[in-house]
Amino acid sequence: MIKFEYKFVFVLLCSQLIGCVTNGAYSPLLRAEPEIGSELNRAPRTLRLYFDSLPNVSQSSLRLVGPNGEHQLRGLHTMADNDLMIEIMEPVTIGEYQLEWVTVVENDPSTYSGVFNFTVLNR
Repeated sequence: MIKFEYKFVFVLLCSQLIGCVTNGAYSPLLRAEPEIGSELNRAPRTLRLYFDSLPNVSQSSLRLVGPNGEHQLRGLHTMADNDLMIEIMEPVTIGEYQLEWVTVVENDPSTYSGVFNFTVLNR
C-alpha cells in the first residue's frame, strides 16, 4: 500500500513539472497594433494588444520605451474584445520602440509577460 502511495505522488509531481516546462513557451498574445516587428510610416497614438482570452485590466500593465526613454501612457482598458488598449501621452518620434506587457487572462491565474519591438520611420 505504501509503495502505491509513493508511486502516485511521484507520478503526480512529474506531471506537474512537465506541465511547468511545456507552458513556458505559451503566450496568450495573438497580435498587436502596431504590429509586432512593424515599420510604421505614421506614429501611433494608442497601443492595442489582442489575447486569446479577456485580460484582467487590474492585473495588467504596458510600458513603452523609445529612443528618448520611457513614454507616459494613460487609460489602460479593454474594449471587450480580448484586448488591452492604452493611449500614448507624449509624441512618438522616429526610432525603435520596445513594448513590454504583463497580464493575467480570464480563467488562468498565471501571469504572462512579453516584449516586442516596432519602428517609427516618419512622424
